[in-house]
Amino acid sequence: MAEERGFVFHGPDGQVELSIDEVRDLAGRNDPDGLYALAMAYLFGWDVDQNEDVGYDLLEKAVAAGQTEAMTLMVRLYMQGEYCGIDSEKAAEYAVKAAEDGIPDAQLYAGLAYMDGVSVEQDYSEAARYFRLAANQGNQEARTSLAYLFQEGLGVPRDEAKAYKMYCTAAKAGNVNAMFQAGICSEFGNGTPVDRTQAEKWYRMGAEQGDAFAMERMGYLLSESDPPRAEESFEWFLKAAMEGVPTAMHMVGYCYMKGIGTEKDEREAGKWLKMAEDNGVEEASEMLAMLGSVLG
Repeated sequence: MAEERGFVFHGPDGQVELSIDEVRDLAGRNDPDGLYALAMAYLFGWDVDQNEDVGYDLLEKAVAAGQTEAMTLMVRLYMQGEYCGIDSEKAAEYAVKAAEDGIPDAQLYAGLAYMDGVSVEQDYSEAARYFRLAANQGNQEARTSLAYLFQEGLGVPRDEAKAYKMYCTAAKAGNVNAMFQAGICSEFGNGTPVDRTQAEKWYRMGAEQGDAFAMERMGYLLSESDPPRAEESFEWFLKAAMEGVPTAMHMVGYCYMKGIGTEKDEREAGKWLKMAEDNGVEEASEMLAMLGSVLG
C-alpha cells in the first residue's frame, strides 16, 4: 500500500508542496527535480505502488540530467548493494560532484572514497576536508570518520583526545559506530583515561542498538570485571555469536566447555567452536582438538 506524503520542493519563492500528479507532470517535462522526486516515489512507495524498476529508470534519468541529490541516492543504494547500475569509479565521481553541491551524505561518501582510495587517488587530507564539511552539517557518520583520522594522524595532526571528544559527540547524537569507538577509547585509554565503567556505558548503548561488536566487547568487559559477571558476559557473547561474529562464537564455545556463565555442555561447546573454526578462528581449532580428546 502506497504511503501518502506529498513532495516538498525548494524554489526561489520558498518551499512548495506538490501532489504526485504535479510531480508526474514535472517529470514528464524532464525536469531534473521532478524526475528525482518521482524516482523516490516509485523506489519507496510514496503516493504510488512501489516499483523499483520504474524507480531506478527515473533515478538514472535524474542523474543524467545532473540532479546531485539523485546522484547521492544512487551512490547510497550502490554502497548498500541495492543498485548495480554503476561501478565504484562512477560512484566516486558522482559522490564528489554532489559533495561540491553541499550535500552532506555525498560529502561523507566522497570522504570515504578518498580515505580508502576507491577509484580516486588516496588522499587523507582531502578525505578530512569532506568529512569536516559533512560533520559541520550534522552528519555523525562523517564526524566519526573524521575522528578516526585524528586518532590515527591521517591527513590531520594526530590528536587522540580530540578524536575521543568527536566520538562522544557523534555517539550522543545516536551514531552506533561512534558508541563502539568511544567504548574502545575508554576501555584502553585512547585519548582519555582508562575508565571501564564509561566503556561499559558506551558499549551497552551500541549493543542495545544492535551493534554485534559492541555486544562482544560487553562480553569481554564483564568477564574481566571484579568480580566477573559471568552470566551476563555469556549472554552478550551469545548474542554477538548469533549475529555472526566469529570470535564471539569461539568465546561461546569456551564458556560451554568450561561451564562459565552457563552450564557445562561439551557437545554445545563443540558446535560453537566448529562454527568459529569454519570462520577462521585458529584458537577454536586448538580447543576443538582438546575437546575431541575428552569426548573421544
